[in-house]
Amino acid sequence: MKKTLSFLALSLGCLSFANADDYEVVNRQAIDRVWSGNYVGFDILMSGQHQYVAYYDANRQMTVAHREASAPWVYYKVDSWYGWDSHNYITIELDTEGHLHLFGNMHAQRMEYFRTRFPHDVRTLERIHVLENAELEKVSTYPKFLKRDNGELILKYRSGFSGDGVEVYLAYDPESQAWTQIHDTPLIDGQGLMNAYVEGPSLGPDGRFHMVWIWRDTPDAGTNHDISYARSDDLIHWEDSAGNPLPLPITLASSDIADPVPARGGAINGNNKLGFDSQHRPLIAFHKYDQNGQTQAYIARREADAWKSYQVSDWRNFRWDFGGTGSLSSFDVRIQKPVALPDGKIRLTVKKQEDWYDLILDEASLKLLESRPSFAYPPVLSQVASSGEVLLNGVDSYGDELILRTKSAQGDDGLSYYITWEAQAPFRGQARESILPPSTLYLHTLKQKKAD
Repeated sequence: MKKTLSFLALSLGCLSFANADDYEVVNRQAIDRVWSGNYVGFDILMSGQHQYVAYYDANRQMTVAHREASAPWVYYKVDSWYGWDSHNYITIELDTEGHLHLFGNMHAQRMEYFRTRFPHDVRTLERIHVLENAELEKVSTYPKFLKRDNGELILKYRSGFSGDGVEVYLAYDPESQAWTQIHDTPLIDGQGLMNAYVEGPSLGPDGRFHMVWIWRDTPDAGTNHDISYARSDDLIHWEDSAGNPLPLPITLASSDIADPVPARGGAINGNNKLGFDSQHRPLIAFHKYDQNGQTQAYIARREADAWKSYQVSDWRNFRWDFGGTGSLSSFDVRIQKPVALPDGKIRLTVKKQEDWYDLILDEASLKLLESRPSFAYPPVLSQVASSGEVLLNGVDSYGDELILRTKSAQGDDGLSYYITWEAQAPFRGQARESILPPSTLYLHTLKQKKAD
């Protein structure tokens, strides 16, 4: 095994830290020993004085830890055990009454859903067998929570399979404790020919919800194509980037296509990230093959009358070929959302093979001005590791290395909270010949250092 002391982090929401000393540790504590045999996403939730961490323990059992302020942690394990499929991440959220909702451990399987009987009491988590539609829920994947301004809880998930699925949205009524579909049809429908891999919806600087997605024809990751976009004021009524209403369900034929990347064109789900420039115009960062067949980073921007794509990297002799089914064992490229800087520039943080970079772009032209080393998360997180056999930089490789994993949440106190643990890379959803010892799940409390 390799023994290096650099840094790698994988998560849905990453920040860029060009200065390695931006953050300092306020507190750090071990939560539990957790599964390390392959990567699967854990979750962290901060709400006032309440702190929640959801994870698979050393025996692969789905577990929730909760505390209020600095009180001791309370632990509870539900009757759900993880296998080998890295799609089976955990997600948690609170409703307006303080009840915890827990989803996880499902990939094209029946819904795995638990809810507390009493507010903030994880030891009252109970399995709920059907949310709203047993037929749709028997083949479900990718649960995600959203919240309206009034705190109303929304759940979205995919019903169906990779290459043949629909996007379903439900709203939760805490008084009746019932979920109800918010649309008469699925929001996005692949019509039996494909499915959408959606990033978002997320709230933009204009107060609207925005989402991007890429279509995929089959379970083969190489069949991703056509990066698409939609926006909404209320999550119910949707429109394209020109303000034209989109009838539901949205299909490929009705999609607002930001970049018509063809299948086998070098784009992949999970690497299509939405940001905004200083004029609140949508920016979609992604990668695809250039005219010479090399992998490059791009940004598509909605301009006056159409989407326009800009190549923003200048990588030489680099082509990431990918395909096949299951969770990929390695990602040669990671893309984070583009961010508008105060000086009229755009920052796009990317990982290329072993290293992270900040691509600094001129906002008007989106031309590359500078490429500089970066970090996906504060390197101070890597000061502790539960094993000496940990790879803490860059290579999310097929092999026996343990890799540092993170997930973050912002507290109401202005502090940043991160959980970290170590796990091997995904293995196409297949079992390995041996299982490494469990790693330690840490909770780090960080604060930003004051500028000199």
